[in-house]
Amino acid sequence: MPRKATKEAEPQPAAAAQEEPAQAPAAPAAMTEAEVEELPKAIVRRLVKDKLAHVAGGGEGAEVIVNKDAMAAFAESARIFIHYLSATANDMCMESKRQTINADDVLKALDEMEFSEFLEPLRTSLQEFRNKNADRKSEASKKQKEKRRKLNEESLPQKENDPADDAEENDD
Repeated sequence: MPRKATKEAEPQPAAAAQEEPAQAPAAPAAMTEAEVEELPKAIVRRLVKDKLAHVAGGGEGAEVIVNKDAMAAFAESARIFIHYLSATANDMCMESKRQTINADDVLKALDEMEFSEFLEPLRTSLQEFRNKNADRKSEASKKQKEKRRKLNEESLPQKENDPADDAEENDD
């Protein structure tokens, strides 16, 4: 039975390793599937501590101590929630006979999963994100147009000083 190709680094057979001795060994070859799917621990830790400090009333500067096992439970819970939300949003997408999940699919999935209290804050955040990106796009477009204008201005004087043009003017 042929093996399915995966992105994880797999140990190479001895014959294959001899064929390509110039390759550097891949990053940790012993990573399990669960480790590949883990959320970044530092980000989870920061989010949990910030939120717990805020809920405790101490604000962002308050120090909250979270047990290592509790932090692992938060990370695993978040990972499972993301998988569940993704699968539900994918179902919404498939019902609409599309292949690409969009923001509306995620919002519908949250509603179907009975997390409707997240809808309004998420819509607000999404609108802010879109506005911010629209501003960035318009700034980038303005910069691109300015760059093109400068290039056009620089190329025009070169055409005016072209010796062939001077010869045509003298012929008149």
